[in-house]
Amino acid sequence: MHGLYGREKAWGETDWKRRAGYYLLGELHCPGRLRAWHLIKELRRLRLWSHEPRVLYDAGGGEGAFAYYAARRFPGWRVVIGDNEPRTIGRAERIKRGLRLTNLEVRTVDLRDPGDHEVYDITVCSDVLEHIDEDSLVVKHLAHALKPGGVLIVTSPSVPQPRHLPLVRWRERRIGFHPSDYGHVRDGYSERQIEVLFDDAGLEVESVRQTFGPFGTLMFDLFFATGDNRPNPVVYAGLFPFYLALGALDLSLGTRRGAAVLGVARKPATSTLPA
Repeated sequence: MHGLYGREKAWGETDWKRRAGYYLLGELHCPGRLRAWHLIKELRRLRLWSHEPRVLYDAGGGEGAFAYYAARRFPGWRVVIGDNEPRTIGRAERIKRGLRLTNLEVRTVDLRDPGDHEVYDITVCSDVLEHIDEDSLVVKHLAHALKPGGVLIVTSPSVPQPRHLPLVRWRERRIGFHPSDYGHVRDGYSERQIEVLFDDAGLEVESVRQTFGPFGTLMFDLFFATGDNRPNPVVYAGLFPFYLALGALDLSLGTRRGAAVLGVARKPATSTLPA
């Protein structure tokens, strides 16, 4: 079965309770689940979410479920995960072994270093660039690795951020949280800043839009305020259907102003990319 998004992560868990949670519910990190729904929606729009053989690169995606789900759903795809965190690489290797995903390759990479040349049909860089000082260099390397006509999809928190619930501020103060705790070197990107990154890499901008509108932001706020990655299991179980409903509304309604931004660019069929 591959219908339940995020179930693959069960094979990366050693704790039986979390393993059961992933197997029964799929991706437990609901904001990450919604982010992936937006990626899949975009790939459907581009007519790329199909069984036609493709090569997908999930850049910085060792902790996420997107690459595992794609590899399982489309056996004819070749899927590569690149990450530089030993813990996430080890987890990805466990998932690969557990699911016997022969079409999945796990690599330890530094995205700041030059990589492949004209290998990938699709590259996804989801909530990664805000962690890297040399963001423009990384996008140039990702562009270099795309086949002519290949697509790069980038997601990030947006700036400025919409208004969040007071509960979020309360929990941040309570636990002493700061965005740098997530390893962020910047708050995020505006739509224009994403376009500039694409332009500087010699890519053709196809679209840049906001995601996580009022419903998605509400879901994120409730998820964070009630424990984020370590919620009370009873509270989480009670709110889980509500999270999914808010995510579905966010996906279907769209927004002009949201807490995240999603950009799509294509490598020209014939071009000389900047150094």
